[in-house]
Amino acid sequence: MADFMKVRTGTMTDFLDSKKLYHAFLGGAKAVIDAKDGLNAINVFPVADGDTGSNLASTMLSIVEESKMAASAKETLYTISEAALFGARGNSGIIFAQYVNGMHVHLSDDKRVSLGCFARSVAGGADYAYNAMGNPVEGTMITVIRAWSEAIAQAKHHSATFQEVLIHALQQAKTALEGTPNMLRVLRDNGVVDAGAKGFFTFVEGFTSVINDEVYVAETASLPQLVKEEALDQAPVFRYCTEVLLQGEGLDVDEIRSGLASFGDSLIVAGTDVKIRVHIHTDEPRAVCAYLADYGVMVQQKVDDMQNQFDVIHHRKYRIALVTDSVADLPQSVMEDYQIQVIPLHITLAGNDYLDKVTMDTGTLFERLEGSDAYPTSSQPSVKAVANQLSFLANHYEHVLVLTVSGKLSGTHETVKKAAESVSRDIVVLDTRQNSGAQGLLVKAAAEQIALGKTFAEVQSFVTQSISQTKIFVSVPNLDAMIRSGRLGEKGGAIGNTLRLKPVVSLSDTGAGTVSDIAFSLQSSTKKIASRVKKMVARAEVAEYAIVHAHTPERAAEYEALFTGIVGKPPAYMMEISSIIAMSAGEGCVAIAIRMQLDEGEET
Repeated sequence: MADFMKVRTGTMTDFLDSKKLYHAFLGGAKAVIDAKDGLNAINVFPVADGDTGSNLASTMLSIVEESKMAASAKETLYTISEAALFGARGNSGIIFAQYVNGMHVHLSDDKRVSLGCFARSVAGGADYAYNAMGNPVEGTMITVIRAWSEAIAQAKHHSATFQEVLIHALQQAKTALEGTPNMLRVLRDNGVVDAGAKGFFTFVEGFTSVINDEVYVAETASLPQLVKEEALDQAPVFRYCTEVLLQGEGLDVDEIRSGLASFGDSLIVAGTDVKIRVHIHTDEPRAVCAYLADYGVMVQQKVDDMQNQFDVIHHRKYRIALVTDSVADLPQSVMEDYQIQVIPLHITLAGNDYLDKVTMDTGTLFERLEGSDAYPTSSQPSVKAVANQLSFLANHYEHVLVLTVSGKLSGTHETVKKAAESVSRDIVVLDTRQNSGAQGLLVKAAAEQIALGKTFAEVQSFVTQSISQTKIFVSVPNLDAMIRSGRLGEKGGAIGNTLRLKPVVSLSDTGAGTVSDIAFSLQSSTKKIASRVKKMVARAEVAEYAIVHAHTPERAAEYEALFTGIVGKPPAYMMEISSIIAMSAGEGCVAIAIRMQLDEGEET
């Protein structure tokens, strides 16, 4: 085998055992994690969003943290494949996870893995990786996967050790990596190799080093020249990068892949008959999730707005990034005009995980609740997910200001604070002590201050002063939703419903939920709210107000007419409330959120 490079250190071996295989995967995983930033910098395909390194690192971190060394190599590889699938992110992460899944399926259960057995395993993994993709594109990770796997398969016919074979296969993988620009014009135009392909090559470098009993050190100098961000000037074809982890029984991967093909591109469906990971670029993440809900339980969702990321990188309007959570009710058009960033909260319904306002809206929520015994629950995002979002913004803005839902109502505020502290001390997180339309009005006002060119300190001061000048009054048609969501005890709720109470719900000065008035009819409830607004108008000028509702446009129209007359001007906007708020307020509720003008002495 003259064409094989000879190893310089380590003990020659003709087999792999569970321990060696486990540590080799950890070595490869850690190598990719070390190379994350370099991989992000050369990411230009399929979308120039600079996250391939982060996605692969997230996948590898899951392997490091979740996989276990078992009695046999096959059992060990199973834990690795499960960890990879659970933590897989992005195109490259899911392709890699499916590759490992295929390796596991094709690995024999022998205590010692021979070279021939390993060759069959990696060849099967390559087939799985190709088949997972709706439209395999050469010049990417799969090209290097195939080259590495084929080199190992060819070498099994020769009398060689694992070390010799893996070093030879590494050279073949390197040649394939260097050839990727010849297969994809976008790589050639930017003078880079494919980021996913480079990620896999980095993995096999680390893998090979462990087999050779060497300590892996990332060769930073060997990374291709980093691409300047300005060169990544390619808007996405589809807006949302959508990923779902689906669990069920008898899942048909081919059927699901075929059914999703019409929703977008960059489609990958990887996994087994009990657990699959879906990745797709689409304009309809809600429709994708509605389709998948018929097959199993969605235990995890992730949706990235690629158009927003592109605009932040290339068309950033302001020096200050303004961030809020999905509880803030503010029209999408306003969000986009001011480039306001949103952290979605999670809703769990019938075991399925949804993202508020992204894969779940109020109308869909009420449809799913009809005839259902289960009631949804809400939760804040993970600290890690928020930190990733804030880190991206901190890299592109001078300052980041986050306005959260009231800390008395949700753990979101504390979650965001922890995430911000882990990213940068320059990120400021303010508790609005509001929710829904009131929170939306504060976010809108802050955005307008930023657009006027106010300093970071001035914007913070303005928001802080405006919080106490902002109120919301919600007319609730019945107490059913408050009882089912746990906001109101069943005994007290039953008494209230018996008396046909129509409460007016508001927030206290500290941001806690409170019942500001009790009425026995919706007409009386509206009159009580009108009375409170009239008193506010008599004391100060209204800066602006909004009408929000839960699937009741008729009541919203009545409120619009009523308060246009009282305030003397139409609302700044009308819209459906967040599905998070709809869970506790219930279908048919309507509210007015109002922000009063600051006194001249209070203006910043």
